[in-house]
Amino acid sequence: MQNSLLLLFLILAGIIIIIFTYVFLSSKRDEQKQDGMQNALQKRFWFILILFIVLAIFASITIPKSPYFIFADEQPAKVIHVASRQFYFIMSSQAIDPENPVADASIEVPLNELVEFRVTSLDVNHGFAIYNPTNELIAQTQAMPGYVNRLRWKFTEPGNYNVYCLEYCGMAHQGMKTSFIVK
Repeated sequence: MQNSLLLLFLILAGIIIIIFTYVFLSSKRDEQKQDGMQNALQKRFWFILILFIVLAIFASITIPKSPYFIFADEQPAKVIHVASRQFYFIMSSQAIDPENPVADASIEVPLNELVEFRVTSLDVNHGFAIYNPTNELIAQTQAMPGYVNRLRWKFTEPGNYNVYCLEYCGMAHQGMKTSFIVK
């Protein structure tokens, strides 16, 4: 699935590059005496060439590090199901029934093991942002109704991790949080 999304992205990027190249080449005119900028087409060519090179460098560095490829080939040691609802999170080791959501009393996550959070929403869009014990954002995904996002992460520090909503979801949004323990 992830490789097919990357392939689709690369195909679309290639099509866009071909279209821009066609428009650029078709806009060239025969040498005409103009009172405007000297060598405008040559300057435009070098600008577009440099722009494509810079974009290719950024894409080659960032795409392999995207969240779709982190831990993609590993099996998670633990799966945590998360359902969000205004204005709280429900976290459980078992699948959550939308009609009767029940949370575990506390969630413990293994240290240095891959954990998969399966995140959804029971009402409106929410954010699911994990903060480490020093209150730094380490991972996040969207919680959307009717869809399950899978967030995989390895926790390297033990402690109490907080989860906050990063998507404005209503008047009590700022109080929407939960936590879990990494041991």
